[in-house]
Amino acid sequence: MFRPVIFFELVFVTCCSASVTEFQEIRIDFNNPVNTDIVANGVQWSAYPHADSKDAEWGALMTPVKWSRVYQRLDYIRPGIVRVMDQAGWRYFKGLDQAGNPILDFGTEQVKALFRVLDYCQKNNVEVIFGEWGAPGFWGEPGHIDRSDDSRWIHMITRYLDFLINKKGYSCIKYYNLVNEPNGYWASTNGDWAQWKKGIQMLNDSICAIGLKNQLHIAGPDVVVVYDNPASVYTGMEWIDETIAPLDSVIGVYDVHAYPDGEFVRSGEFGKYYGYISRKVKPTGKKLILGELGLKYIGALYSKNRALAEADPNASKDDSNMFVYEYFYGLDVVDALIQAMNSSLEGAIAWDLDDAMHTQDDQGDKTRLKRWGMWNSLGIELCNNAEDENLRPWFYTWSLMCRFFPSGMNIAQSKVPERCPVRVVAGLLDGSLSIAVLNNSEADQTISLKVIGMPAVQYLFRYLYINGKRTVDKNGFPIPNGTIKWKNPANVLCVPAKSFLLLTNLKN
Repeated sequence: MFRPVIFFELVFVTCCSASVTEFQEIRIDFNNPVNTDIVANGVQWSAYPHADSKDAEWGALMTPVKWSRVYQRLDYIRPGIVRVMDQAGWRYFKGLDQAGNPILDFGTEQVKALFRVLDYCQKNNVEVIFGEWGAPGFWGEPGHIDRSDDSRWIHMITRYLDFLINKKGYSCIKYYNLVNEPNGYWASTNGDWAQWKKGIQMLNDSICAIGLKNQLHIAGPDVVVVYDNPASVYTGMEWIDETIAPLDSVIGVYDVHAYPDGEFVRSGEFGKYYGYISRKVKPTGKKLILGELGLKYIGALYSKNRALAEADPNASKDDSNMFVYEYFYGLDVVDALIQAMNSSLEGAIAWDLDDAMHTQDDQGDKTRLKRWGMWNSLGIELCNNAEDENLRPWFYTWSLMCRFFPSGMNIAQSKVPERCPVRVVAGLLDGSLSIAVLNNSEADQTISLKVIGMPAVQYLFRYLYINGKRTVDKNGFPIPNGTIKWKNPANVLCVPAKSFLLLTNLKN
């Protein structure tokens, strides 16, 4: 339920002098969109491998009550896409028979736990990128199935997909990732391009063989572009080029991972870098998404994050972002997203949803949680801390960017003056409008929004993310803190320092 709303003119004087007469004009042009029919934004969501059943490392801690709250929060986020990465041994792979063939069991409690994720996505029309982290042998699973081009693994995957899609009817599974970040030294492929390429070709042939050629597509290369593995014949960026060259016919969507530093994002260089990749992909006619997005800070903030992780008895010291508890992370992660959307990327998947999903190396060590989530569903059970189950600040901004920039939206071309520190992204869907405005600088900014090629709009709901001033309902979900009257064609707007503003008339 909304709280009573207050009507505002679009000229706000809460942060800027009412006498301001000079402002920077930002042109939003829907007649020349940078993208049409976007994939949309979403989250990385796992079926809680350490807590999914009585046989899991932590037992069946993800109770129906816990799942219900996860669903309620996802109902607010309304992700257009989720990435669900799993591992054969966590669900269905039970070793080898005497002939050396994999033993598969799709009736396990662990597979049924996965249904909780897929049922939600199927019911709510959420597209799924599905996949396995790496070859089973790399994870210590039996059979020495160590390579992505091992026909036994391809056969396992294909039978599993046949079961999930053809037999169980999970048509929400649209894309498949064969290996997570295959160019990394931490991947089962260790940057072996030839091995990964052959595995992709084998998987494509198998997908066609089970009648899913037109329904299920491969997502790749899924690389960390900024990482150059000495063991690989190609740099991270060259993996993009090499995937386009011989594999475009079997790739359904291009995806890469991004973990930039905060200053790289705030400087605007993030959008330029990934825009360069987008221009590589555009001639293929395929879409490009960020398959994982999160920030990893360097310098003083790296040291601070490390110290915070070391002080937390439940955090992985090597793979946690303790700034998910901080207000500024909600600005930085959306700053990166807005730049990506304006650079023709079709969407992004946030790493990640919930601390309770993963531990360091996924060994189930309760003292090594990967602190990256919007909350921790098992804060009481794992950390003896009920507050850890609450929503964190960045839920506010990321959920709004998922909810109000849905699948199918057209993204306008936004032209911002070179020295203006404000970011703007705008979208139209069936005559409804969303405009996201971010000021990640230390000073208030006054701008003029000139919107071209949009339908008539009278009022827009207003959401404001500013430290200590977020308006939420009893569940902690964002609600409008007012309604503004829209003035065509140009509107003067004051954007407070270190704030995020969303204006929309999309159905809430």
